[in-house]
Amino acid sequence: MPAILRRLLRLALLLLLAVAGILTEIAIFPLIAAKRRRIIIRHWSRDLMSSCGLQVRVHGAEVGGRSLDEIAPGCMLVANHVSWLDIFAINSLATSAFVAKAEVRRWPVAGWLAALAGTVFIERARRHAVHQVIEQLRQRIREGFPVAVFPEATTSDGSNLLPFYGNLLEAAIAEEAPIIPIALRYLDRDGAPAAAVAYVGETTFMESLWMVLGERELVVDVQVLPPIATSGRNRHDLARELRGLISSGLGLPPPDTSPGTVRGIRAASR
Repeated sequence: MPAILRRLLRLALLLLLAVAGILTEIAIFPLIAAKRRRIIIRHWSRDLMSSCGLQVRVHGAEVGGRSLDEIAPGCMLVANHVSWLDIFAINSLATSAFVAKAEVRRWPVAGWLAALAGTVFIERARRHAVHQVIEQLRQRIREGFPVAVFPEATTSDGSNLLPFYGNLLEAAIAEEAPIIPIALRYLDRDGAPAAAVAYVGETTFMESLWMVLGERELVVDVQVLPPIATSGRNRHDLARELRGLISSGLGLPPPDTSPGTVRGIRAASR
């Protein structure tokens, strides 16, 4: 199928999916419990990935015979950051509350679902934004809602890991919540890194979406690593350990040990 027809067909599927989601939010969500809402969002995210032409392939998701969705409540998920698709790749396995820059709320379809899933939006220009976000994440954890953060604070092309910033890890440390590291890798039909997925530089959301929809076959390889304890941990040491674990999960060379600072978190994830 020519790329233009593939894009148009997938755009039509996404439009139908968006309409179905909005109707579900209006007519069904007010009548059901939060747990059922998370299940619907998880299935919606799976459909979104499929409509975009992506297959989600998960490894190591079972701990003691349980899936990621079963072990994630009350935990923090920490992943590398490549694309806006990262949110839906993780949500397709375990509906989570993410941290994202406030501009994400205005994205077509994606921003709407992100807000619906409990995303915590950060106003980068606000001086005390990080502290407020940490408190919101702690509240989500206490409620048993999984939270997910991208400590790189922005996207990369996936060929290496940017420094990990430890500020938001304070929410998990304060609540003594386990952290589940997740390594995300996007591959094309030949098993090579999928350049079309990387949401970097001056690329807009619509430009990125157009590139993704034109690809014939894409796979997001999700490697779920064993949980690690946070009680009594130092956030900088924890950030370095997580970066090393995820780097190893991606098959990348060991990263340097430079600690991150608050400046990276104020960049907020894309």
